Amino acid sequence: MDSDQPRSTALVDNDHVVKIYRTLQPGLNPEIEMGRFLTDIANFANTPALLGSVELVEGNEKSAIGVVHAFVANQGDLWTVSAAYLDRFVEEQRLLAASMHPGEREEEIPYLRYMSQAGRRVAELHVALAGNSELAEFAPEPTGRDDVQRWIDDLMLCAGRVFDALRQRRDMLREADRPLADQVLALQPVLPGWLETLLLREADAANIRGHGDLDLSQLLIVKDDIFIVDFEGAPRRSIAERRRKAPAARDIASMVRSIDYSATAALERALKVAHDEHGKLGAALGEWRDRATAAFLAAYHEAMTDRRLWPSDPNAADGLLTFFLLEKALNEIEHELSFRPEWLRVPLTGIIRMLSQPSFEAS
Repeated sequence: MDSDQPRSTALVDNDHVVKIYRTLQPGLNPEIEMGRFLTDIANFANTPALLGSVELVEGNEKSAIGVVHAFVANQGDLWTVSAAYLDRFVEEQRLLAASMHPGEREEEIPYLRYMSQAGRRVAELHVALAGNSELAEFAPEPTGRDDVQRWIDDLMLCAGRVFDALRQRRDMLREADRPLADQVLALQPVLPGWLETLLLREADAANIRGHGDLDLSQLLIVKDDIFIVDFEGAPRRSIAERRRKAPAARDIASMVRSIDYSATAALERALKVAHDEHGKLGAALGEWRDRATAAFLAAYHEAMTDRRLWPSDPNAADGLLTFFLLEKALNEIEHELSFRPEWLRVPLTGIIRMLSQPSFEAS
């Protein structure tokens, strides 16, 4: 039983995955709702079938107690496989002569195929979730001014908490993290103006039901394919928030941030073994991060057949994705400050990297 999770999960008879929720939350649990839709209505093949659920009914309220899915034999989730691959990648980089450029190596090609397949399956998931206009809970809705303003307001509230927490805890941070925290704090005065430039008031996109907490650990490798699991959404959010529709870009931003985390986690493991002379490993892992992200995004866009789900204007699309990347990174800072301060540098460097792009510097 993993005490960090709000549920217990067990494999039964190598056929069923049974999940029991430890805390009752009134409302329609997104994992049950999404599982029924994907299994019974959309017939989406690349997620384990929902076989049943248990709910406590009290008057007009329901609270999820448990859920049962079919077990899908797999080689592990993409986070675990990435970690193993990147540890080998790091060792190879240590052996390279200083004059050799890391670049893409032949051993990396099979891994990048997994990232491409992940991009395709996530695109197909989004198309499936947007494919029914008769069920109000899943019907796509045009993104409107009220949506954009709510996203900005929510992000600014989160940013205010983050900036206050960074100031209060700055002296308690690791010495190497303090300059990064200072760089992020310096962004506070200009952040509202940047947000206004990222989002159009009438976004050329649609709001749909999404995964809600998508990262590498929710992607299972099944032979040469990818299955997507765990549709309950971010456990720290209310059920109403988890069921709220949003652009597909929010799921994509979550995946891009997870790839960044995997690269940084590999570097942290490597630094426990030996120093990174001249920043060689950090640079190589940064290039790997960019290639993995590019493979995922290219396959996603290639497989995206519903043009309502992604802005047709490249600038609008980049702005929408960058906005949700900022949203995700700010949430990560808030989480790491509270629970894992040793991981704080990952979202800090992520935000600094995002806001050092030419489009931000120009604004």
